[in-house]
Amino acid sequence: MAQLEIGGAGEMFEQPIHSAPGPDAGVAAPSPSVALIAGGGAIKAYAYHVGVLFALRDHGFHFRAGTRWEPVIAPPASREIDTYVGSSAGACVVAGVIAGQDLEEMRGAVMGEARTVPRFGYRVMFAPVAPNPTRYAQRLWRRWQMGHLKPHHLFDLGGVVSAAGMERYFRRHVLPTNRFGDLAPRVFLVATQVNGSRKVVFGPADSIGRDGYGSECAYYDNIEISEAIAAAVSLPPLFAPYGIVNPSTGKTFHYFDGEVREPLSLHVARDVRADFAIVSSIWRPYAYEDSVGSLAQFGMITLAEQALHQSIEQKVARDRTHTDQVEHAMELIARHGREHGLASEATAKLQREIAETLGHRRVRSLYVAPAADDADFFFRGYFRFTPSVIERCIEAGYRAFESATKTDPGFLEELDGKLGTRN
Repeated sequence: MAQLEIGGAGEMFEQPIHSAPGPDAGVAAPSPSVALIAGGGAIKAYAYHVGVLFALRDHGFHFRAGTRWEPVIAPPASREIDTYVGSSAGACVVAGVIAGQDLEEMRGAVMGEARTVPRFGYRVMFAPVAPNPTRYAQRLWRRWQMGHLKPHHLFDLGGVVSAAGMERYFRRHVLPTNRFGDLAPRVFLVATQVNGSRKVVFGPADSIGRDGYGSECAYYDNIEISEAIAAAVSLPPLFAPYGIVNPSTGKTFHYFDGEVREPLSLHVARDVRADFAIVSSIWRPYAYEDSVGSLAQFGMITLAEQALHQSIEQKVARDRTHTDQVEHAMELIARHGREHGLASEATAKLQREIAETLGHRRVRSLYVAPAADDADFFFRGYFRFTPSVIERCIEAGYRAFESATKTDPGFLEELDGKLGTRN
């Protein structure tokens, strides 16, 4: 076991070397704790998530925001999102929410109608990468030395644009502070290390152990929020990897989009011991409709988009299936324990040991995805700031949440039941 320091506050917890932050993750969470997990998908996903936020607000949810010294916290026994997990476009949405931005203002930011912040448009999103002849020559020289230089490498610029513009935008105009530990809500932003296979979760907690960080997933607490956002949105090959200097070592580590390694990151909600999680995702493959026809007639780009949707949804479905299987196993253990007269303490201990072995902790989740028959949303572009397109994507997010709560009405019922006993 390794000692884990939470949020730099000096409080130590026993944790597995490779894993997660402790129960508080540097910031006190209410009981029950509700997490919002927002995935990627460029501007299309940003607008979709805003639509989900509108639906949450209309269902009585509050959004914890602000800083420790100026917190925005819901009244007792209210539906409140207190924990946020964002990757790619989801990281940008999380930034607006924790800043306490009005939802209309978040909508207006991408439509040029915001009153308090500049427009979040192409100039912000796509900061050109300045040509660097020396670095270009070094890259070609290394490939030649390795014997891997090919003609197409002459056109490899290492990324057309940088996320530096987004880093400046959120640092200067949106964030109430640039330190995770100063925030009133718990916030975690997900990126992928370029040189290796490690997922990195930036937030108010650190998971370093005596043997260093885990090779699969690590929590870092010494990075500024705006830098974490830039790392989380740097989708290759359009964006160049985003370099962040480690304050402890002075070395630069490069990152790209958090969804490259794993979509949605529901495990973060488990790691920080949230009780409920609302998962907002745009990934839903097109299902055949007579009015649209087969995607085979729409060309290679559309087919590539369908393949991307299928790949990501399959990963999400696999995680959900695994979770359901573990939950079913726990129910079987409880049932057999009752039938064979096993003491409740022994049954509970067995369940805990199996859950720990499988790395499982129950989080009641609501999966919010576009309707299977929403072909209109599927065909909406990922990088379009056209107001009518933005509105349609917001509407799709709103509809998706309404549909999810109708499909799974027990989610809100269970949450309200917990809230009723909270005091």
